[in-house]
Amino acid sequence: MTTSTATQQDRKSSAPSAAQSSRGQDRPAAVAAARVFRANLVLGTLGLASAIFVLARLLESWRVTPHASHQILIFGQKLSYPAGNVDAVVIVLLSVLGSVVTARTLTGALRQVHASWHFQRLLAHSELQPLHGALLIPDPQPRAFCAGLFWPRVYVSTGAVAILDEEALSAVLAHERHHARRRDPLRLAAGRVLAEALFFLPGLAALVERQQALAELSADESAVNVAPANRPALARAMLSFSDTPGSSGSGGIDPARVDYLLGDPPSWRFPAILCVGAASVLVLLVAIAVLAGRVASGSATLALPFLSHQPCIVVLAAIPTGLGVLGVNYRRRLRLRPRPASGVAPGFTPLD
Repeated sequence: MTTSTATQQDRKSSAPSAAQSSRGQDRPAAVAAARVFRANLVLGTLGLASAIFVLARLLESWRVTPHASHQILIFGQKLSYPAGNVDAVVIVLLSVLGSVVTARTLTGALRQVHASWHFQRLLAHSELQPLHGALLIPDPQPRAFCAGLFWPRVYVSTGAVAILDEEALSAVLAHERHHARRRDPLRLAAGRVLAEALFFLPGLAALVERQQALAELSADESAVNVAPANRPALARAMLSFSDTPGSSGSGGIDPARVDYLLGDPPSWRFPAILCVGAASVLVLLVAIAVLAGRVASGSATLALPFLSHQPCIVVLAAIPTGLGVLGVNYRRRLRLRPRPASGVAPGFTPLD
């Protein structure tokens, strides 16, 4: 009895680990997608932290005074200019890069949020009908996608319902529901913003593209795990979408997804060399900022003698005005440029 009880306890204790192992084996694409997202997020966070660190070094190394300490005479006018050693110049150059990274991150995030809000506002004027947990949109073009940065929802068009059989439609909705559960629109939007902001990091944009491809494979994988019959159903849906007039044709079909639906498991290796290279660049920039900041010494002034007897007040008063002008110009550019499909997972659209 004692031996039997011990054996049963061993089986119970080993059951969770065996179940976790089998789940990992059944979801290789999901595991790979999660690892890529984490790597992208870590590199992006390190990049933003490096930018803030360099800006802090600038404030520590440079001294700004209201009086002109360095002047030059040009055409009878005394003009002030900043002065510093080589290390201070290096800090300035790095801080310019850090400012660009910070600005591109903020503007990219605002652009993604604005585009997602605009998309939701357009849908608010449409007559949406519930369909198997999704929202049916009146559109003759076959589309199925997951949209929404913070509250993702699944959308399917009337054109998709018209050309898909019941099994194919169910498989497509299972695919998109996986995107919604994983919040893939937010993940992909964050990856794009970080890749655009940290443009100098090698391979970060390629990492985001790989993240998007793995997200699609993971959604296919989830749909097949729900019901094995979804494998041929997804293949039929892809063919139906690609053969529709106005779509991109067979060139829009992802070969990796086709291979997976044909029974070939996705093979993927973590891009360790790429991540190490990107991290090395960040470490190098931070190391340069630390070493240069130790002996950096510079001074500058806001004084512009030819403007006013109290130039600092004039300059400080012009700062909010300049920010307001930049804000209005940015809002105008958003209205004129084409709306990006922000907050939308690729899904089963004709462009997939």
